[in-house]
Amino acid sequence: MEQNRKRPGERGTVSRDRRVPPASRTGGSRPRTASAASPGAARRRQSPRQNAEPRQATAQEPARRTRTPSTAEAQAAERRTQEARAQERREREARAQAKRERDARDQTRREREARAQERREREARAQKQREREARAQAKRERDAREQEKRKRREQEKQERSERKARARARKKNKPHRVYNMNIGFKIVTMLAVVAVIVVSMMIFFKVKHIQVVLQGVDAAAPIATTDTAGETTPETAAPSETQAQIDTPREGHSYYTAEEVIEASGIHVDDNLLSLSKATVASRIHAALPYVNQIQIKKQLPGTVIITVSEFEVTYGIQDEAGDWWLMSREGRILEPATEQSVRGHLLITGMPIQVPKPGDWFKPAATEGADMAEIAAKQKVVLEVIPVLEEAPFVKELASVDVSTSYNLTLWYGTRYEIWLGTAENLDYKFRFLEAALADKEIQRRSGTIDLTFSEDEKAHFMEFR
Repeated sequence: MEQNRKRPGERGTVSRDRRVPPASRTGGSRPRTASAASPGAARRRQSPRQNAEPRQATAQEPARRTRTPSTAEAQAAERRTQEARAQERREREARAQAKRERDARDQTRREREARAQERREREARAQKQREREARAQAKRERDAREQEKRKRREQEKQERSERKARARARKKNKPHRVYNMNIGFKIVTMLAVVAVIVVSMMIFFKVKHIQVVLQGVDAAAPIATTDTAGETTPETAAPSETQAQIDTPREGHSYYTAEEVIEASGIHVDDNLLSLSKATVASRIHAALPYVNQIQIKKQLPGTVIITVSEFEVTYGIQDEAGDWWLMSREGRILEPATEQSVRGHLLITGMPIQVPKPGDWFKPAATEGADMAEIAAKQKVVLEVIPVLEEAPFVKELASVDVSTSYNLTLWYGTRYEIWLGTAENLDYKFRFLEAALADKEIQRRSGTIDLTFSEDEKAHFMEFR
């Protein structure tokens, strides 16, 4: 575009450097000779200063014929010139439009910033106004409290003055000895009434009967009752408020008898019923009977104590760091030691040895040398989370063991036929639905192998047969 633009002094497409020298403007192809020169030319030849340059140019290069630009070339040049001007005009308009848009954006941004600044200032003024009002309100409340305190002190001072005046008046009107005698009589009378009440409670409110309700026993099962002679006799349990609280009978199964519960409670006949501590009795029973889960103690006047006991259900076996097996409840309480043969009837928890416990203790993972305490705590948490979910599964009775060697790679054994990979303890309900569907598959029922529920590739249960 810049190349097509005309320069000042150009004519058509002929450049200034290509102008024909004066010697060739006559149209001849060769310079004139001395014989054909005119008298004027002779005079010009007599002035060497004027003709030195033309003669030198004629001697060095041939004369060139002047070429007149054609009409097409002139039109093309004019068109290029117009296009260049139009291009420049468009560029100027584009720059002007860009400048206008930039100015508009700057104006919009300035207005927005101004509105934001105004809003912040308005909010700051409102906040200051609220703070001033809050301080004023607090000051008014403080002044009101101070005024109320002053009024109360003045009133108390006036009341003390009146009491002192009345006391001085009574002292003047009555002998001092009679006044002390009346006060002493009142105190003695009050102590005598308290003593009578205490003696009556000790005499009339004594433990005469101790009833033990073992939750899990049928409603018509006998309840042990200890009478005033200290003998235990069975009585048919009549429908009572305590029996109404038995939610899930265990068809007569119980680990302890009523006599053992009464002996562990430490309650005896003729003990004071009102001074009997329920917390102390419950702690004694828990310490002596590890299978006891919950205890409810109720006093009935004039002399009956009802002890309602619910027991743990043993479903798990766990091994301590010494290699001995223990029975454990679903809540994680150690109940009693077990042999390797007797523990096989329970769901075993492997991969996490516990500290050597005592019956009634809560299980604690053993910390071996170099073990990661965070991983140990994670495995303990996993055990307590997995147990309730397992008990809700329809196939829990077929499970043999739960391996928690790592908290992120749980393994179940379904009898001796299937090894089940669970991965983490997340979404166990969702994984067990896939497991239940896999166990119902007739093709899988005919084989033994591993069922992968880690969902590492996709959300499907994968079966791999044992080799």
